[in-house]
Amino acid sequence: MHNDNYNDLRIDFDSEEIRQGEWIARATIVFLENQTEKRIPIFGRRQATFDTRQQADAYAPELAKLWIDGRLDGTNGHG
Repeated sequence: MHNDNYNDLRIDFDSEEIRQGEWIARATIVFLENQTEKRIPIFGRRQATFDTRQQADAYAPELAKLWIDGRLDGTNGHG
């Protein structure tokens, strides 16, 4: 599993193979709220598959950043 930080939130990348050679992007946003660790899973669409885990993991930060930016902007969390 890989991770990164964006706007003081940790993003863990752990893409999932749904079928042989078909990967979907998956990320988990991790942050503290009232001294409790919160974990928000972010999944890519099953229609948007990638040939390798590396490709899916490369896309996962974009999904997480959309959610984070939406949360900070007060929108629905999806950009």
